[in-house]
Amino acid sequence: MDNKEKNRLVIPVICLLLSIGLWVYVTNVENKIRTTEISKIPVELINTEALTSSKLALTPNQELYVTLKVEGNTSDINKIKKSDFKVQVDLSEYAWKKGENKVPVSIVDYPITVSIRNTNTLTVSVKIEDMVEKTMPITSDIIVTPRQGYFASVATIDPKEVKVTGAESVVTRVSSLVVSDNKGDVFENVVGSYDIKPLDEDGNEVLGVLLSEKSANVEIKVSKGKSVKVNVVTTGQLPNGLKLKSIESNKKFVEILGPKEILDTISEVNSTPLNLSSINESKDVSLGIVIPEGLKLSQGEDYITVKVNVIKFATKDFNIKYSITGGIEGVKVTPAKDTIKVTISGYENELGNVTADNIKASIDVSAFKEDGSFEQEPKVTLQGLDESFGIVSVEKIAFTVTKEVAQNPSDTNNNANNNE
Repeated sequence: MDNKEKNRLVIPVICLLLSIGLWVYVTNVENKIRTTEISKIPVELINTEALTSSKLALTPNQELYVTLKVEGNTSDINKIKKSDFKVQVDLSEYAWKKGENKVPVSIVDYPITVSIRNTNTLTVSVKIEDMVEKTMPITSDIIVTPRQGYFASVATIDPKEVKVTGAESVVTRVSSLVVSDNKGDVFENVVGSYDIKPLDEDGNEVLGVLLSEKSANVEIKVSKGKSVKVNVVTTGQLPNGLKLKSIESNKKFVEILGPKEILDTISEVNSTPLNLSSINESKDVSLGIVIPEGLKLSQGEDYITVKVNVIKFATKDFNIKYSITGGIEGVKVTPAKDTIKVTISGYENELGNVTADNIKASIDVSAFKEDGSFEQEPKVTLQGLDESFGIVSVEKIAFTVTKEVAQNPSDTNNNANNNE
């Protein structure tokens, strides 16, 4: 046999030996049967509505897992992953009670190339609690910033309230149901559908509750403001000695904002009352503005400043000539001076217009018939002045009274003859 023939026979032999070696490897290594554990296989809870008839609910946020013992060829074991397995607990198959319930699981899907060795010992603990329900109003947390001179009314929400249902531990955490958004430079109505969010007292969303309505329709009417007159309202009386000259407001009109149907009925507003009894001098006073319910004042219009101008009572002295009345023949009255001081009271701005011509003074001496020195207060009257003026004081007049001696007719004739 030559070399060529020998080489031709060697090659098939080598191939046969390699094939036998590969078969031995696959049989003893790759296809070797082995068992392994796969942990953290999630357990799905189905037919949760079965608890409702018993007024029970799952405690939220439960994470249930099992560990599976899997047997198979090494090659198959190496290929499997957690998502290849589906493990469930059918809640409709068991009678439940409040608290912790230990129940078996069902393996409803897994790779057919492997087998599960611990199916009879797989259980999980499911926590159950009372199902509660409460009805709560929906509140708006929609922040609307209207354009300057516009007003955003209170949000109208439909429905006004919804039912919150779920496990007692989470339902009791819900303190409010809100719809929220943020809109700026708004000059027209805001209308839209908004998701309802259950929040706890810290403003965090509460998960695991069921709402009878998932969204609410919201309308926020936006209207333009209106300028109206401001009336300054007063109460009480000024203290004695003061007269009201004027009340001047820094604003004759203010801008009010609100729903158009209310604005159309308003033409003026009043200030908070100005208590005149507390005024003792001219001063500036800050007053609030009273507006009807449902309206508000435009930014910066919350107050008005009024200047209260008062006139104080004052006095003024005058030197007045007086007249003497009631003189008796033969009785001579001689006053100490021709004028007296008269003090007049009145308001400061008006006293300057009073002259001596407005004051008349006279003294009646008809009762004085004997010689002597006397003192008497003249009678003073005010002419051309209103009742706001008054007489404060009148100076008394000192005067003397002397009788004149009457001459006899014979004495007169004798004096005449002697002169001749």
